[in-house]
Amino acid sequence: MKKEKYINPFSDKSERYAKNLDDATIAGYIEKLETILDELEVVLLNVDIASQARLYYSIGTVYSDFAKAKGISPEESLRKQLYCFRKSIDYIEAPEFSKGEYMPFVNGFKRLLYTNYGNTLSRCGRKIEAISQYKKALHIHSDFGMALGNLGRVYQDYGIIDYDDGHQDYFHHFAYSLLKNAIVCKDPNTYEEAKECFAKAISKYIPAYVEEFLQKDLKIPQFSYENIEEKLYRGWAVENSLFLNTLNDLPVAELCFASDVLQLPSMVVSIDAKPIFHGMFNQIKQEYVYARYQYYSSLQIRDKVHYADKDTHLINFADYPQYGIRIEQIKSAFKFLYGLFDKIAYFLNSYFDLGIHERDVSFNHIWLTGFGKGKNRYNYKNVLNHTENFALASLYWISRDFYDKFEDSPNPRLKRISEVRNALEHKYVKVTNGWFPERAKGEVDDLALYVTEDELLALTLELLHIVREAIICLSLCVHVEEQKKSEQNNGKLIMPMPLMEYDDEWKI
Repeated sequence: MKKEKYINPFSDKSERYAKNLDDATIAGYIEKLETILDELEVVLLNVDIASQARLYYSIGTVYSDFAKAKGISPEESLRKQLYCFRKSIDYIEAPEFSKGEYMPFVNGFKRLLYTNYGNTLSRCGRKIEAISQYKKALHIHSDFGMALGNLGRVYQDYGIIDYDDGHQDYFHHFAYSLLKNAIVCKDPNTYEEAKECFAKAISKYIPAYVEEFLQKDLKIPQFSYENIEEKLYRGWAVENSLFLNTLNDLPVAELCFASDVLQLPSMVVSIDAKPIFHGMFNQIKQEYVYARYQYYSSLQIRDKVHYADKDTHLINFADYPQYGIRIEQIKSAFKFLYGLFDKIAYFLNSYFDLGIHERDVSFNHIWLTGFGKGKNRYNYKNVLNHTENFALASLYWISRDFYDKFEDSPNPRLKRISEVRNALEHKYVKVTNGWFPERAKGEVDDLALYVTEDELLALTLELLHIVREAIICLSLCVHVEEQKKSEQNNGKLIMPMPLMEYDDEWKI
């Protein structure tokens, strides 16, 4: 039997530079580190993409220590780290590196990359996106201690910030199990210092809670649906972590988590206040649910043409664009999802009383201190401080991904999402099956923005995840602020005001 030969796609040059970066960082040689980083600006232009992935990862890994020593602001340091890790992911996830001959080297690299990227996201407050990165690392190597332990720490954080008591227990149970497994794992890349950190996280639990709950088997209710179509839909959504339910971020996809139970927390308001925030949140949730279902429906390939698509008398072209209800469902889902960012901004403007004029409210503008120029400029009444509220920080960093101009893009994927959204809303998009890419370069039509169906599906799924994260963080952000209000109102009489739930049977 012939032994398979594996190929290392990372050049010797990139490996040497990566080692030099690590050595300089460990030794604290900041001037040498700066020299290497300066050299890499040129080197990155003259190496293959696998080596670029390797080098961007190394830069992202050492940059925190470098920035601290050079007095670079924590926010600018995080921007650089996010940028480098994303560039690395973009390169190493290219199709050519999925070949079997590269797998041992590429998978070993990816698990480190996803874990470190997750750590940076967690420091930004983006706990939900960090979870998805740790899960990707564990999908490659289920016993990778660094991913196990850091996922456990994020679940521990989640258990503290989720205001649903029942949910808290679930998160702490998984956190405890993951942290314990990380401590005993034999993987050489799980450092002793990290294990000590994970042990310290476990020590925060009181012994009685450990003995009576955390060490026992977790009993998750089993649930099913008689309607096969509904079961398939809910199964798909829970597997893809698309429910507005914090438990859908756990590492198990149970149907009992397949519901959109997320709500606003208890809020302190004046006796004559109107329930405007609950109304806004209802609408945000409903539009997300609609977009999610539209997307799911577009995935269901029909065996015959929909009757609404018959006799529409469209013209065929040499670039072979795709038309039909199903394609419009993808576009509709995409546009609905993107539009929710500004609705979240509208909510924040009212809740924090920012004083932004209604016509100026956007997901980008809410982070400013004022708007307009010259005589038309005005300052906001209040300013959002994302450093004092981790969930607000998550929303802040999501917005920066879309709007900041950092090097070529803070997030290459979201830059493309913005480009497609602009064309869908204001210009002209042609969706193709990708069979004739040479005809999508302006030869047939130089006004259209071309996107393949596969790309549009991938971008829309990414939007579903980002918007879900934003909606959950909107609720958690309000929870943090309401806790502050409760502390300020300590000792004052607060009367409860129950709200009636909208019955499912009314949604006909």
